[in-house]
Amino acid sequence: MPPEFECLLVCLLALISSLPVLLKLRRYLRRAFWTSLLGIILAAGGEVAWNSQRAREKASEAAFAMTVPRQVQSEGYVSSSNCRSCHPSEYSSWHETFHRTMTQVARPGLVLGSFEGVVLELNGEKYALKKSGDEFWAEMPDPDWNHDAKNTRLAALGEFSKPPRLWKRIGLLTGSHHMQIYWVTSRFGNMQTIFPFAWLIQDRRWAPVHETFLRDPKLPPSLHIWNVNCLKCHATGGQPRPDPVTRILETRADELGIACEACHGPAQQHIQINQSPWNRYRQHWTTNAAGQIANPIRKAKETSSHICGQCHGIKWIPTAENFNQTGFRYRPGDNLNDTTPIVRPSRLDLMQWLREPLRQNPKFLDEHYWSDGEVRVSGREFNGLVDSPCYERGNLSCVSCHSMHQSAPDDQLAAGKRGNQACLQCHAVFAGKIQEHTHHAAGSTGSECYNCHMPHTTYGLLKAIRSHRISSPNVKTNVLTGRPNACNLCHLDQSLDWTAQHLSEWYHTPAVELSGEQREISAALLGLLRGDAGQRALAAWSMGWEPATQASGQSWLAPFLAELLDDPYSAVRYIAYRSLRRIQGFEDFKYDFVGPAADRTTARTRALEVWRSLGIKGIDRTGTKVLVEPTGALHQTVIDNLLRQRDDRSMDLQE
Repeated sequence: MPPEFECLLVCLLALISSLPVLLKLRRYLRRAFWTSLLGIILAAGGEVAWNSQRAREKASEAAFAMTVPRQVQSEGYVSSSNCRSCHPSEYSSWHETFHRTMTQVARPGLVLGSFEGVVLELNGEKYALKKSGDEFWAEMPDPDWNHDAKNTRLAALGEFSKPPRLWKRIGLLTGSHHMQIYWVTSRFGNMQTIFPFAWLIQDRRWAPVHETFLRDPKLPPSLHIWNVNCLKCHATGGQPRPDPVTRILETRADELGIACEACHGPAQQHIQINQSPWNRYRQHWTTNAAGQIANPIRKAKETSSHICGQCHGIKWIPTAENFNQTGFRYRPGDNLNDTTPIVRPSRLDLMQWLREPLRQNPKFLDEHYWSDGEVRVSGREFNGLVDSPCYERGNLSCVSCHSMHQSAPDDQLAAGKRGNQACLQCHAVFAGKIQEHTHHAAGSTGSECYNCHMPHTTYGLLKAIRSHRISSPNVKTNVLTGRPNACNLCHLDQSLDWTAQHLSEWYHTPAVELSGEQREISAALLGLLRGDAGQRALAAWSMGWEPATQASGQSWLAPFLAELLDDPYSAVRYIAYRSLRRIQGFEDFKYDFVGPAADRTTARTRALEVWRSLGIKGIDRTGTKVLVEPTGALHQTVIDNLLRQRDDRSMDLQE
């Protein structure tokens, strides 16, 4: 019998048993009798209603739990909660990181997007959002429709009909730093299908997910499934577990998000052995005691960096079938190359196993790397590290600069490693001659090691990110690959020829053959006007980077950023608009980077009008290099010629 009915029965029995006494006293207690009777009935009814509501909520929560990946501790995993009692400080600092919140179940306080009375529209379909109690819902076309084999067959026969509209509950959340992506539950087990809008956290607005990536707008939308795409790095100990026949997923993970055991390995044996005080004491004076877990700080550079590289690298999965059922076999402390080797185009001669995958997907390298093999997309810093001389010939590792526990959540740079000290810990010879080496004033942004040796040539998350392949500025490499030169990412108003002359004078680099445009026109403008979509995005970002605008001026950039407001790629438009608004006079400029095409064209015209209204006194750079005449007029003929040369090849950067 349900508990609410048991409660009601007890109340009724109590009432019946008290009736004889109450009847004898009815003359004196008639009013009290009826008042008491009414109170008992109301109390019993309230109890029934409350218990009934609780039962419904529990049933709903139990049903919901079946639709999200199960958090199951197996194969030695025990979850981060079991680390807390012995390692409270480390647990607390990890708890503040964006690693922990990378994947979460949708709950109040965790959902950052607005769900109150919101209606979104995409490709003629409306998406209504609502919050019901502690649940978040979206009315949308059934995302399971295309996953159903029957519907796929009908579509092939030309008998396709539109998917039905229904309310889908938000299951998982991805991200809490720059943007938050939402996943809806499915009837195919605990499969999580992407909701087509993302919440841009800083902008506090919704945007179509596919518009937040640097992706050719002519390409069809991608169908992202969390269990297949994101589980590889955004969960700890994940196992997709699809049924090849029914297509139902029974995905499991030790924990959602990047947890303690993602970096330290399964901790079951560690916990069991260290129940003994004697064993805990032994840990302090031996390096190979039983039950020790992996500690990146205490490992050799290769082993330590592989721990980060398991997620922050582009890796090859040789046996996808095994991964689908049991997840990755790599465990912290192992050699990553034994199970999922990193794809290094710079060493393709050692990667014969890569020939067949590249034959099947010839665009793979272009989607991830510059032409010389340097990685160009975010989240793959390990790829840059392993190609760096500081790693190959030195002892640099990820933890040389980063810390999961002694750092701020943003970038997670270890204490004292945000400036030149990160490099001087190895290159101490330069400590007393920073200005002599950099030819920039000590303490200036031009004298910061990483602005020259780790420039912002990687793209991701609607911004430029520092390359983690440590190198020196080299104009010849830039000409061959199209990758921006570190000098010109600060000196936006200077040409590649200007850079080549200074590098030759200061560091005796060989002369480079350059075209007339490379000698005479700002390298940043060449990238912005005639570069590919990735180059245009990096150029637009650098035009909003404060060290660059301090070195190069800012107002003269406005008409060129205005040109990108009508760019074919939404990511380029977004970055250009953000940089434009940082220019005086454009702080309140209104524009929607995913608005109608006609509005984007109009916005370009409006931005040019605002710039012209500033007058010549408001323009801080003129000359041939910046394509602005002393009168304030643009070298429009040259600009139009460069636009005609624009590299319009299809791009889909896989960040």
